[in-house]
Amino acid sequence: MSNNQNEMLGESLFGKVRRKVLATFVLNPERSFYLLELIRFLNCGRGAVQREVSRLARAGVITRSRIGNQVHYTANVNNLIYKELRSIFSKTTGLIDLLKADLQNCSDQLGMVFIYGDYADGIAEVDSPVNLMVIGETTMDSVRASTKDFTEEAARDLHITVISSSELKRRILSNDKRIQEVLAGTKIFLAGGPRELQVLSSPGDDLFAGIF
Repeated sequence: MSNNQNEMLGESLFGKVRRKVLATFVLNPERSFYLLELIRFLNCGRGAVQREVSRLARAGVITRSRIGNQVHYTANVNNLIYKELRSIFSKTTGLIDLLKADLQNCSDQLGMVFIYGDYADGIAEVDSPVNLMVIGETTMDSVRASTKDFTEEAARDLHITVISSSELKRRILSNDKRIQEVLAGTKIFLAGGPRELQVLSSPGDDLFAGIF
């Protein structure tokens, strides 16, 4: 179980597979999935996913339609509790998935992206913002445009920092205290990972060539 209070709240309300299935549909209402695609996407057992999909379809939370030889499932945005479910997942266990989905719409190619600060540490209060750092050759305008609806849906402010890999290196070499604190703290990676960050954080002269 997660040590993050927001994640734990979502985990306490729904079982693991149901939580994953629900979050996938309600946070991606424009997308349809066929069963095998959903199983691969969630990396869960076939039987468990099939049971949850059947229950949610019978309850009208998702809709069933046939496209060619495949049966596809989509979130039922007209369901009585769709907005409430989306709100729950946006604010708790689905917040990270919501942010990932928003960032997929970024017009620029993202390099490394992670959440840091109170939310990553699992100590976020109700009014604590989500701190997001993007490292790569993208623009603040592009990131802001793709996440413009996040604050309303997640009921949290989003504080964005966009920094190029060369600027990150410069600030590391100049012993920038804020960058040192961010790099030393807990991070939830949305793109990239610890290994890539270690390479980016190295003071070597040529390590940034060809990365992001």
